Amino acid sequence: MPTFSELESAAIAAYDRGDVEGATRLKEEALARQKYERLEQQAISAYDAGDEALASDIKAEALATLAPFEESRLTDIGRGLKAAPVTVAQGIAEFGAAASDITFGTEYSRPTSDFFNDFRKENDLDPRTMGGEITEELLSFGLGFIPIAGWLGRASSVARGTAKVKAPAKSKFFKSAENFGKSKTGKTLLDSRAKLIGSTALATAGYEAFVTPDGRPTISDAFDFMPDALKTTDTTQMSGSELAYNRLKNKYRRGIEGGLASGFVDLALPVVGAGAREIGALPYVSEGLSKLGQGTQKYFGLANQLLDKAPGIKPSKQKFKEWFNPTALADADIMEEALDVKAVRDTAEREAFQYYKSFEKATGEFFTLAKVPAMRKRKRKEIKEKLYNYLIEGKPENLEGLNKGAKKAAERMLRLDQEFQDKFILELEKRTEGVTGTPLVAALNTIKRNRDEVGGYLRRRFDMYDRPDKFYDNLDFDSKVYQNALREMKTYVKNTQRDPGKKQYEELFGEGTYPGALTDAEADAFAERKLLKYLNLDLAEGVVDPKSALELRKNALKEVNNVVMPGRVVSLVDNMLIERVEELNKLPKTLELMGEIKDPQTAFIRTVSDLAQTTAGLKFYEGVAKDVSEGGFSVAASTAFNMLNKGQRPAIVRAPKAEPSFSTTVGGDEKRILYDPETLEFADTETANISGTVIPKAELTFLKRLNAENYVKLEPDESGEAFFGGAYADLSDMYVTPEVKQALTTPARMGLDELGQAIAIGALLKGQAQRMTIVPNIVSQMRNIAGNLIAVANNGNFTRDSDFIDAFRVVAANVDLMDDEAVRKYSRELGALGVMDTSLVTSALRDFKEMAQDFQVAGRLQTAVDKSTSVIPLMQQLESLYSESDSFFKMMSVFGEQAKVTNALGKAKLDINALPPNVFPELQKVFVEQGIAKRGASLALDQSPANFLLTMSGDIVKDTMPVYSRVGKAIRRLDAIPVFGNFTSFASENIRNSANTLARGIKEMSFKIDPNTDAGKALIKSIGEDNAKILERQIHGIGTNRLTSYAATSAILPAAMTKASMLATGTTEQEMNAALTLTADFYDGHQMIVLDNDKRGNISMGDLSFIFPHAFVLDPARAALRTYFERGELGKGEADQILNSSWSAIEGYAEPFLSESLIYERVRDVLPQSWIGRDGETQTGARVYASADDFGTKMQKSLVHIAGTYIPGYGRMFQEERSGKFQEGRLLRAMTDLPGTRGQEYAVNEELARVVTGLTPINVNTRTDFRFQGGEYLPLRSSAKGSANREIKRADATIPEVMEGWSTYLDNLYREQSNLYYKVEAARAMGATDASIRKGLTESGMGGAEINVIMRGEFWPGLASKELIREVMMEMRNEDKKYLIKERPWAELNRLSNERRFEKLQPLVAKEERDARLADRRADRLRRLEQATPQITTPEVEQPQPEVSFPQTITAPVRNTLAQVRNTAGNLTEGFVERAQTLAPSVFGDPASQSANLEIQRRND
Repeated sequence: MPTFSELESAAIAAYDRGDVEGATRLKEEALARQKYERLEQQAISAYDAGDEALASDIKAEALATLAPFEESRLTDIGRGLKAAPVTVAQGIAEFGAAASDITFGTEYSRPTSDFFNDFRKENDLDPRTMGGEITEELLSFGLGFIPIAGWLGRASSVARGTAKVKAPAKSKFFKSAENFGKSKTGKTLLDSRAKLIGSTALATAGYEAFVTPDGRPTISDAFDFMPDALKTTDTTQMSGSELAYNRLKNKYRRGIEGGLASGFVDLALPVVGAGAREIGALPYVSEGLSKLGQGTQKYFGLANQLLDKAPGIKPSKQKFKEWFNPTALADADIMEEALDVKAVRDTAEREAFQYYKSFEKATGEFFTLAKVPAMRKRKRKEIKEKLYNYLIEGKPENLEGLNKGAKKAAERMLRLDQEFQDKFILELEKRTEGVTGTPLVAALNTIKRNRDEVGGYLRRRFDMYDRPDKFYDNLDFDSKVYQNALREMKTYVKNTQRDPGKKQYEELFGEGTYPGALTDAEADAFAERKLLKYLNLDLAEGVVDPKSALELRKNALKEVNNVVMPGRVVSLVDNMLIERVEELNKLPKTLELMGEIKDPQTAFIRTVSDLAQTTAGLKFYEGVAKDVSEGGFSVAASTAFNMLNKGQRPAIVRAPKAEPSFSTTVGGDEKRILYDPETLEFADTETANISGTVIPKAELTFLKRLNAENYVKLEPDESGEAFFGGAYADLSDMYVTPEVKQALTTPARMGLDELGQAIAIGALLKGQAQRMTIVPNIVSQMRNIAGNLIAVANNGNFTRDSDFIDAFRVVAANVDLMDDEAVRKYSRELGALGVMDTSLVTSALRDFKEMAQDFQVAGRLQTAVDKSTSVIPLMQQLESLYSESDSFFKMMSVFGEQAKVTNALGKAKLDINALPPNVFPELQKVFVEQGIAKRGASLALDQSPANFLLTMSGDIVKDTMPVYSRVGKAIRRLDAIPVFGNFTSFASENIRNSANTLARGIKEMSFKIDPNTDAGKALIKSIGEDNAKILERQIHGIGTNRLTSYAATSAILPAAMTKASMLATGTTEQEMNAALTLTADFYDGHQMIVLDNDKRGNISMGDLSFIFPHAFVLDPARAALRTYFERGELGKGEADQILNSSWSAIEGYAEPFLSESLIYERVRDVLPQSWIGRDGETQTGARVYASADDFGTKMQKSLVHIAGTYIPGYGRMFQEERSGKFQEGRLLRAMTDLPGTRGQEYAVNEELARVVTGLTPINVNTRTDFRFQGGEYLPLRSSAKGSANREIKRADATIPEVMEGWSTYLDNLYREQSNLYYKVEAARAMGATDASIRKGLTESGMGGAEINVIMRGEFWPGLASKELIREVMMEMRNEDKKYLIKERPWAELNRLSNERRFEKLQPLVAKEERDARLADRRADRLRRLEQATPQITTPEVEQPQPEVSFPQTITAPVRNTLAQVRNTAGNLTEGFVERAQTLAPSVFGDPASQSANLEIQRRND
């Protein structure tokens, strides 16, 4: 705690260096300290006099005097957060007391205020800084105003008819808003935006007057130019009715001011937000922007064409597209439609899961906060059986014994199942209209009959099919379950099938074996064969016994598992149409043997999912197969032939089946060409002679032409052939480009081998570590919300008219709300766009889980993990919050994009919901041609103008916000590798989103309805030239708004926040740069804000890069610019500046991909160096265990260190792992007043603010840190001298070698002292005094002389010590040792030291040392990446590659750092890597190719 004199000296020093603001702050703190010291003496005197109450009051006043200077602003922000609810309660109570005093003559006002003031004082709820006061004001206002604004907004949307969700609200609060909006009064007050602004201002005024406590000033109190009428009256000396009257007047004044402020904000924000849009829409500005956008597009297009001409560029671009493009090499348009089908399925699964959870909640099976059983297992099993039977049979009696809520939930589940059945039936009816006698017609009739007679439908599931490996491994013919099933089957056959019939018998025993009526022995044999047939163990193919059949089945499964064959991206679950074997209903023991899964949750969700997927899939194939003129993707053979002749490439070609000829253009004339429709061959053998023109057959033959263009025929196969004509349904037998085939087909992959098992387990452990770190972490949840808010604002979608309530209702719709057909329809339409439940975090975790489920060991581990995490309190709720908050903001963005285009069309006198029939196709085509829309309405939706706009908006959101389905193949595979990266998909999506936002803005700015195109010409004719120009300008405005919003939120806003924080804390540029210099290396380039600065060398900062979603894109650029300017200031050449800044940027972008994963980092921390470990040391240098610890202690600490990864995020606030031990977390330390390991102090208020803001303070405290800085310097100094001493003691050392060793020691010591001086100078720039720096270095153990010289910026080298001379001389007298030289040049060594003594130290050397550390880390990551990348590469066509060389910069005294690290890494990993390469060369690289790479590397080094 500094004294008055110390603060006075610091203030004078600050003034002398030109920091007047800092000097003023220090003077204020000095005066506060002086007052504190005076009050402290008064408190002691009062206590000594026996007046403890007075002493306590004086002590509290003394502490309050210092609090603004001793506490961090974050602590006071936390105090403001806690005080806000009390403030609201106080304001309401004071209002009631004042009203009572005026009405009834009571005197409640003063006691009421005294009560609350005492409560605030006792509980430390009075903010002491401006930050705390602002937080209290904002939160106390928001606690009531946000619900009021939401109520008014909902009422207004109903009054204006703009509500997207038309269904009535379930809550009484919003139901009252809707009723008011429908009323005559509501429509009068809220049917326009101007009226909503006025009503909101009135509501704000009323709320502000109601909740404001007495004593709160107005703005007029602070500024003389404001109206006197709004200045508050001092009521401190008043009482009774006078006090009450004046308090109400003050509240009224605050209310008036609040209402005016609300109106101003409501009017100003749209102006600011739409300013860029409106400016961009001005005629002359619009034309200029259009030309600028078109020019930019043309420039990039030309640059791309030129780049393509360079050798090797096209193959490289193709390879890059394959691995990093969201759709890889697949046709993007068809892939988009296929992803919509998946989104439909996922939406149906979420809906079904929600319905099942409603049933589970109604039964009370589990506790609410965690999935811990609330009833016995037997009871839970009984409940599930009742539900399972009800969903199959649809009989209400199956639900007997369940409570009313559970019955209602079960009935809802059945209705949902029936709804999806009805949709499926409707789709099948469309396909079978006018068709008879086909398997599909028969299947449809069966489904309809079952739907009408039974109602219920669940797809039965069996372990035999779902988990065949496990099922057949566990199948035992001697087991009780098998024998029971066999006895059951024998009894069944004897009672019902004494004569099974020739066909059925010979299917089991072979042709010609039918004996007629069966004897008892023959019936038993038939029964066993029948049972084995149900088990897919057929003995009819020469297999002599069941055990042999079982072994054959197991071997077949192993072969299948070795390679997973290609599948369908859009699969049709056609086995739903196979008629159920009713016989099995009479054989319960057989069902048990087959492993019937009577889990209603699994059966219900999968049934709904299969119905939804197949229905959407059939629509997909039908829509894609349509002709392009009808909105599809295919063309007729004749059209394809002509397109190919013109150099065009249709995506899908329908094979000619009916017409024996088609037209083509030959020699300028249209000719008819004859061909055989069966063989697709043309009639002529070699040529066709048409009107004297001879055309080679090779140019005419349909098949040969398509083959030459690499088209592929979609061959029908057994899958789906019986019902849909093949696996590709409507597309079967058509010809498609390779890109379309890839969009329709999932690739083959390696199967379930041991290596895959290991990778799956590693991915599971990695995913679980990330899950525990992020999902149950309140700080991460707040960052997720803040980041999404910024992402919405990035594209200009955060406006006053944003549909918060509707978005929330869709995302968080409960089962009651989903009962409404309109809500259900709207929710499913939005879900079909693929913007819901697409969080990168939760989606990646699902991927890891799905990977694990393919493997036996990993699957069991996944089950264990799921069970253990399900009992963690609030885990499920927090996972839902993380995912649903992501969906909420994407929904907000969809609504925002819709509103912008709707507004633009409105200005051009077009209503999207009432477009003339001819305008819609023209408008759609223009939007697609200009790149404003990627496609028409999704095939998963009804084809309408509104759904076209919805699809377009959804596609924009998927392009400009993080969506997991858009993550490239390479990143997904890298994400699954246990060793590298932590949610690398987030980093890759930031790059993609940024690029797409910029590209889209440019496209919108260059939008033009071109009269030279058919669609443009038609649209201009339909809507008029003036309206076409207006529409162009409005779209230009949208683009301008998008780009300015992106620039503002991603670059300008963070920089403004940094500048504002510096102004608020009085931090100078010099202090900020110095503080950044002293932060850890990994903060380089991050955007920081200053939370506190005491002007005496202690600065606390917050990292905005954790909150702003595009920080990843900008941080490396900032780091590059910082490096550029730092190098420039140090006099380097321009080429060197550019090289180093470029490398800084590359390193920044590579960081998320090359960094170690959370779990691998911890494992590597504790492994020995011989196994690629760090031998008990973390990356930051902290020790997990000491080298001297025994094996048991090392093992214990290692396990604790690894286990610490899996502590839930919120649990780490109370208990965390440090140094191999479980220790108290930050919040627990704050609650128990326990300091940190380095003496840090924690406060509950600060921890609360940290949780709410998502900012964790980064403290740079030079007053305490120099004890640690000196502690780091001393071993480095000793190590440097130790190396020289070892060289001196070497028996074979020559004099030049000894001298060189000593010179190296001096160079190394010079570097370390320059590094220390570099930090001293930074601390001085932050306002630290020399006395505090010297004190810290002294406490570390450094000598006074050395400290003084280094602090002067001079070199203090050591000499050859007397002890060293004596030790060497004694060794040289040993007759058993022979030395090459008898004397050491002691005088020369000391002369070298003395010559360099007082040499000026150079902070530049320290900077270069820091750069070298980054290079070392970079090299280590690159080495590890080289081992992993073979897993995510494929063989490439050999291309001539230009020889590339990298310039090398060597800056003494840092020598060959990268080479040293490579060599060291090679030694550490030698044994492990060789073994790994032998076992799995596909993952870790082939040794031969690695050797070649090392030889190239050696030459470069």
